[in-house]
Amino acid sequence: MTILHKFFGSSKSSSPSSPSSSIDEQIQAKGFEISTCSETCADCNVTYPKSLKFEESEPLWDSTKPYGLHLNISTGKTDWPHDATGELGTLANAVAEWGSRHSGKTPLGNIKVTCSSLGGDELITDDEYIQQKRGDILILPYFLWVKGIAIDEVDIVFTKILNLLSDKNGEHRATIEEIKAAIPQATITVDENRAYVFLCSHRTRDKRCGVTAPIMKKELDIILREKELYRDYGDQTPGGVKVAFINHIGGHKFAANVIIYLQG
Repeated sequence: MTILHKFFGSSKSSSPSSPSSSIDEQIQAKGFEISTCSETCADCNVTYPKSLKFEESEPLWDSTKPYGLHLNISTGKTDWPHDATGELGTLANAVAEWGSRHSGKTPLGNIKVTCSSLGGDELITDDEYIQQKRGDILILPYFLWVKGIAIDEVDIVFTKILNLLSDKNGEHRATIEEIKAAIPQATITVDENRAYVFLCSHRTRDKRCGVTAPIMKKELDIILREKELYRDYGDQTPGGVKVAFINHIGGHKFAANVIIYLQG
């Protein structure tokens, strides 16, 4: 749980192990600490069902393709069709199609598009949200929200955002004020959470994730409450850590996959 230590805090010093020193060095080069905790936590009483089988021999590090921009569509759901963004005529599909056209073609690199359990009241009160014609999208790792964007606005809004987040040399990142001024037709706000933790819960793709995600969320929420970092649905108090579910990530070999974003 190396990355968790970064935002939970750790009083233990780094002590890279010799068999994985090259991996340790790569992790440290990215600004993270090396965990000195045992892989088996003595304080944890919760286990996964014995019926679940996991890949434990292959190295997890560097097992997924890197990406520079993550567009996370709020759906309020915890499971999705096999292809979560594949339904034609939906906001998720429009964003995914845009991402495919622009992925790898700018200094930001590859673009990941996912659906998550995040959501607001509009998902039950607004017909366009309910019909997936309009929605809210979280831009990571920049902690920016595009609120209430419609399908026909996706191309122009996200193309402008993509260009603003980096210049041709990849050296300049626009400020929120510059982005708002350049795209007045969009409602863009800053997310003030300290971190996001996304757990794969896509049971339709991998039933193991449908089992492991709720277990992990329950344990994370307990720790976050103890540290006064927990944020429930609708709680916008700055500086919190939100744990949410996300559609299939990490390929098919591994389960209980997690993505963590730290602000700043």
